[in-house]
Amino acid sequence: MIPGLLSLLLDIAVIGLLVATIIYAVRLNKQLSAVKESRAELEELVKGFAEATAQADSSVKGMRKAASESGEALSAMITRARSLKEEMELIVQAADGLANRLEQASGRARQAAQQPSPPPPLTAAPPPASRSAAAPPAMPAPSRPASPPPAASSGGSEPRSRAEKELLQALENLRP
Repeated sequence: MIPGLLSLLLDIAVIGLLVATIIYAVRLNKQLSAVKESRAELEELVKGFAEATAQADSSVKGMRKAASESGEALSAMITRARSLKEEMELIVQAADGLANRLEQASGRARQAAQQPSPPPPLTAAPPPASRSAAAPPAMPAPSRPASPPPAASSGGSEPRSRAEKELLQALENLRP
């Protein structure tokens, strides 16, 4: 009886283990099915990631190109702005010089206006009867300037602008 009972117990143990194995196999099959489904989703995710990476790469290249072009344009604008700045500095310096000369000239004119002027010389006027009613009074002949304008000669300084130099040259050419 013992060998029969032992055989029965072994058979029951084997049956229990086989049932446990079948249950485990069913669970494992469900998990493998889930992994297969996840693998398909993972492949789609990897494909989407690859596309996004390619798109980001092309966007970066486009941004580099745009940055390069805008950098060149900005560099050209900076170069032009620097040259304009230099020109403006020259213009401001010339304007300062002109303003200083105008200030000096106005100061001299004020001093001249404040100094009393000598009385005009007394001259005899022609008698009213000697003038003819029909003839207009005689006009004096236009005279050439004997010297350069007072601003150029009174300051004692050389003319600073090209226009002043040309004016002085024209006046000197008019002298006999």
